[in-house]
Amino acid sequence: MFDELYEQLTNKDKEMFAKCVNELMLKSFILRENYDRSNKIMKPNYTYSFIEKNIDLVRDYLHYSGWVVEKDSHLGVIMIQNEYQENRIRMDTMTSLMIYALRYAYELQREQNSLTQEVYFSSASLMQLMLDKSLLPQDKRPSAASLASSYRFLDNHNIISRISGEFRDRDLQFYILPSIIYIIDNDRINAIFDQVEKAKN
Repeated sequence: MFDELYEQLTNKDKEMFAKCVNELMLKSFILRENYDRSNKIMKPNYTYSFIEKNIDLVRDYLHYSGWVVEKDSHLGVIMIQNEYQENRIRMDTMTSLMIYALRYAYELQREQNSLTQEVYFSSASLMQLMLDKSLLPQDKRPSAASLASSYRFLDNHNIISRISGEFRDRDLQFYILPSIIYIIDNDRINAIFDQVEKAKN
């Protein structure tokens, strides 16, 4: 099936196929729209469009290596998961806590405006939210280097999209992308919540 579909592609599309599959493997999530910092707008993402158009081909190709390709047409997210639960990315504690807070902020905003796919946020707002939710001790703030590492990881995997500022800056502005829904499962979210509640007592 894969060979037949692949041979129907033009040479240009074969090159695009390789590029798109590599990007999907590298980033784990491909979004329907990307933020264009030069024009300061969200723009359609050709990689998403190409994969969507050739979804059966991409699925067949990655299936041989134990990867499942899923698509959420409503949120505009294409993602991969490993059938054998291998090749999973391990996140440090700070990044996990940030994801917990970002997901909380994302879902809260979506409750207020269900049409919103991306949620505007800032580093200062995130730190305040983490303090309010007792995800950070009041007397110990994370270092700029630690935060920058976490933000860079999230940006590299299409969980956030930087709008302005550097990853080390307190005035960093970014979008929380709809892929935040899939980066961490509900069991992990509940485990983090339980840890936070225990730490309060």
